[in-house]
Amino acid sequence: MELNELKTAWNKVNGPIKTSEEIQQMLKENNHPVLKEIRKQLLIEIILWSAFLMAFYNWFDGDKKPLFINIVMIIGVITALAHNLMGHNLSKYLDAGNTLQASMQYYIVKVRTYMIASVILRIPLMSGFLLFFTFNISFNYEKYILLALLVAFFSLQLYFLCRIWSRRLKKLKSTLSEFL
Repeated sequence: MELNELKTAWNKVNGPIKTSEEIQQMLKENNHPVLKEIRKQLLIEIILWSAFLMAFYNWFDGDKKPLFINIVMIIGVITALAHNLMGHNLSKYLDAGNTLQASMQYYIVKVRTYMIASVILRIPLMSGFLLFFTFNISFNYEKYILLALLVAFFSLQLYFLCRIWSRRLKKLKSTLSEFL
């Protein structure tokens, strides 16, 4: 497609009409619709994780478990919240280069870092849950099987998380290669 054909096709697209004031208002952090939804999700997760942290000590007998197990559980929840904050920042700060290609390359680096952090930060949460909820349990054959199934379930989650992020990263790289 030649440049003139591309311009003609671009001009034929009927997008929503926005005034420059509306566009400026959308670009502000507090009014961006995607960031609003991410912040809403972040707020809900912070409230729910905080409620869990307040309740786990009493409801799940955290007071009867050693301090280090409670600390591992708290660290696991904090890493989950840190992961969500990283995702918000990834969506919030997009521009990094002078050209679209440079911005895409920088974004791919950020997504790769987020992918690694996403997988790594799940491990303390899962470990904290396993350690906390299996402490002081008298294991027999059936309970060992259930524990193995739970570990397998967590491992599958990590595996599929890696695959999902790898596909996203591959798609971004493919998009970037189309610019070259």
